[in-house]
Amino acid sequence: MESNDNASCEGGGTTNHWSIWKAIEKLEGRHKDNDFYPEITLRVIEVLKKWGSSDWTKDPKMSSLLNKSGLYHEIEETIVAVYFLFEGLKRRHSEINKCHVIDVAAGKGLLSLFLSYLKHPKIDSIIMIEKATIDWYHIHKSNYTAKDECRPEIIIWDNTNLHDYDDVLDRILALPYPIAMCGIHLCKQLSPSFCGLSNGLGEKCIYGCLSPCCMPRMVTTQKKNTKKRKFTLQIQLAESVEDRDLRRDYMLRRERLRRKPIGGPCFYCDDKDHSLLECTIIQSLPEAEQISIRKAWHSATIPCWNCLKFGHFKNDCPNVSKDGVTKHSSSHNAQRPPTVALDVTDILKTQNPYSEYCHILANDGFQLKQNWQPKMRVRVIETDLEKFGKHQEGNWNSGRKSTYIVVD
Repeated sequence: MESNDNASCEGGGTTNHWSIWKAIEKLEGRHKDNDFYPEITLRVIEVLKKWGSSDWTKDPKMSSLLNKSGLYHEIEETIVAVYFLFEGLKRRHSEINKCHVIDVAAGKGLLSLFLSYLKHPKIDSIIMIEKATIDWYHIHKSNYTAKDECRPEIIIWDNTNLHDYDDVLDRILALPYPIAMCGIHLCKQLSPSFCGLSNGLGEKCIYGCLSPCCMPRMVTTQKKNTKKRKFTLQIQLAESVEDRDLRRDYMLRRERLRRKPIGGPCFYCDDKDHSLLECTIIQSLPEAEQISIRKAWHSATIPCWNCLKFGHFKNDCPNVSKDGVTKHSSSHNAQRPPTVALDVTDILKTQNPYSEYCHILANDGFQLKQNWQPKMRVRVIETDLEKFGKHQEGNWNSGRKSTYIVVD
């Protein structure tokens, strides 16, 4: 391996002063003292040296990773997450052949990168979920050699909002293997959404690691709670396949009320390139026949305004009696998954609000008392990570960089 003294960036400048080498030096000191997850730390050091001595240092675009400000602290937090993930997979060793790791709100994807290079035999692929679309050049560069190096590929789901519960759940449920979910520094409502998504996955979710970054507004706005209001967080619970299908079908029909079908295939001629409204064939038919075809199209593609079922109009709805009395409500409120309400009132009045919030999420946010997960446990773990410095010590968010919720 090339010495770090010879590592250079394009243009001849040395890179041995970059953040990656400073991080290696600090980690080697901690490993020598044997006080920080020594086995994982040693393996991470080996990966960092590989990166720092590779041709990555000759690529200016890789400096955003290798010379990133605060890299050491992010590596520390990643080591903790990796340690508990590997311990969780070891605990389920006999039950799981392969799994996908979901890196929730992955950002630049440092956790995903390390998981790929550490090559755990149970991890088939790592999937980054991120709402933003940013420059993941370093991820693509890593994937280029993943197959040759027998490493799991990192798959990027960008422009993916964790709050779009059903869409994200559909996508994850379609994956072939069980899911291990990791979320480091999930801001505000993302942590409750993480809990809800793991609940919705049911037995497919075999592990979870959550480190909230900060508490949601539902908690923090209580500083102005002068009227003694009760504050709750809603977290989705699991539902049966049948109930979910019924709810999704209802929501699709409800959405169809608000917009006409557009695009092909044509209802009349089945041409995939246009809709009925654009069909030139129907335009040549007698007006009465055109009206009849359009009525049939509306009946087949737009649900009844009263009962949300297809095949008839509101005037012909069987849920309206002869005297015009509606037997079915036409308000059509949205249907959501079943939820649990977590009482977060007065969290800010406790001695350690952030810790209290984490314990509420752990105790009541994860639905584990079901038949599919009877052996799983939830723990709130205070790690050895730095709790002070820039980590908002002394206020309601104090300790947010050091507390992990582990579900295994």
